[in-house]
Amino acid sequence: MPNPTIAWFDDLTASVFALGAAAREGRLAHQAAAVAAWQIEPARLQTVSGDVNISGEYKISPRDVVLSQIRALSRAHQHVTTDLYENLALAYAYGTAGALLTVIKGYRPRYVELQRDQTDHYELPDEPLPDFRGDLGHWPGQRRLALLRSHVGARRVARFTGRSEGALLGLADCAYAYGEQAEMALHHVLLTARADQEPEGEQ
Repeated sequence: MPNPTIAWFDDLTASVFALGAAAREGRLAHQAAAVAAWQIEPARLQTVSGDVNISGEYKISPRDVVLSQIRALSRAHQHVTTDLYENLALAYAYGTAGALLTVIKGYRPRYVELQRDQTDHYELPDEPLPDFRGDLGHWPGQRRLALLRSHVGARRVARFTGRSEGALLGLADCAYAYGEQAEMALHHVLLTARADQEPEGEQ
C-alpha cells in the first residue's frame, strides 16, 4: 500500500519543480530573442550598396528593406518572450510561495494552485509575496528570501505606479531567483516536518 505522505511530498515538489522548469524555458527563449536582435544591430553590420528599381517607379535597397522587416519581427519576438518570461517567473515565485505558506499552516497540498487567463498567462495576485520571516526556524536561506521578496515587491510597485522602465529592469530575474529560494525553503520545511513525524526508531 503506497504511503500517502510520500505521495503528497513527491507530488508537491514535482509540481513546484515543473513550474520552475517552465520559467527556465521562458528565460532561455527571452535570452535567445536578445541574441537574435543583437545579430542584426545596424551598428555592427557593414553597409551594402546597390538598389533595385521597382516597376520603374522608385528604387529600394533590398538589404535595408529586409533588415527593417527582420528588426520589426525581432522587436515583436523580444516583446512576447520578455512578457512570457516575466509571467512565468512571477508564477514560479507566487506559486511556490503559496505552496510554502500552505504547508507552514499545516496543510498538505498535492499541487501548486494557480489560475490562468484566456491568453494562457498565469493570473497573479496584486498583493506582495508572503513574508516568511519567523516561519522558517533556523534555515540559513531566509534572509536572502526576504531580500528577494523586497526586490520583487519594489519592481512590481514600479510597474503599477507607472514609473520609468529602468525601475522595472530585472523583475523577471528577481522573481525567478525568489522562486528558486522559496523552492529550497519548501524542501527544508517538508523535510523537517517529515523528520519530526517519523518515529524515533525509523529516523
